[in-house]
Amino acid sequence: MSPRHGAGLRGRLEQFGLATVLTFLDLERRSGQVLVVGRDRIGRVCLRAGQVISVRIEGSRRVNRAALYELLAWDSGWFAFTQEDLASAVDEIGQPTTLLLLDAASRFDEAAAPAC
Repeated sequence: MSPRHGAGLRGRLEQFGLATVLTFLDLERRSGQVLVVGRDRIGRVCLRAGQVISVRIEGSRRVNRAALYELLAWDSGWFAFTQEDLASAVDEIGQPTTLLLLDAASRFDEAAAPAC
């Protein structure tokens, strides 16, 4: 599978992690979809004005926050952002992208901390 034709932003997760991509799209207030492909799995992150409004991983029960946390842990694969008008899409998360990323970073730090 290769990145979609017409993708406005694309690259390898080894070079730019998903958190970096989402931070950039948040700063730019972009609306559309980030397709993330890695380890034979496909994830989709929908954004409206830079805010993550829904997240899905094909073949997984995890959705929204849980799916985003999983996608953020992917360290290989590729991403492609395609701008779309998602003005009428439902915001299933209801939290700014920055807070989601801070929460994810905190979870990763806790998981990596040695047990006492």
